[in-house]
Amino acid sequence: MGNMTDERTSQSELEQVKERVQDATESVKSGTRDGLRTQIDTRTAQAGEQVSSTARAMRSAGEQLRREGDDRAATAVETVAEHGERLGSYLSEANGETVLREAEDFARRQPWLVAGAGLMLGFVAARFVKATSADRYRTPGPVSYGSARTTRTAVPTAGGSGDIG
Repeated sequence: MGNMTDERTSQSELEQVKERVQDATESVKSGTRDGLRTQIDTRTAQAGEQVSSTARAMRSAGEQLRREGDDRAATAVETVAEHGERLGSYLSEANGETVLREAEDFARRQPWLVAGAGLMLGFVAARFVKATSADRYRTPGPVSYGSARTTRTAVPTAGGSGDIG
């Protein structure tokens, strides 16, 4: 009989521990979500300011081009500056949740465009990594290899390692 009471007490304690763990988990999730929202809001506002600043610089460049008599280029630069100003004010005013929701909606409406953009970004990143890593593996002079008896020397050719691109 005493054994049943001990089992019920253990199960009751186990349930209490489970509830506490679930409460703690929910609290952490909520805190993480709130922190993420705050970060997104802050970063979005910063990006908006940067885009607006760049758009103002482009507008100044457009005015300079117009003063120099290049109306066609001035019009193109001012059009880009106008779009930049609109994007900058949108990013500064919108909260992170709105930006994320609209980005998700765009990705749902244009999945092939988003996939293509991701593919292009991956390609550019791979080319960048390849271009920056090639210099690390080149040696500045002759490299010796082989045993002490038969040492051979590799001398880089004028073209480098022979890689193209």
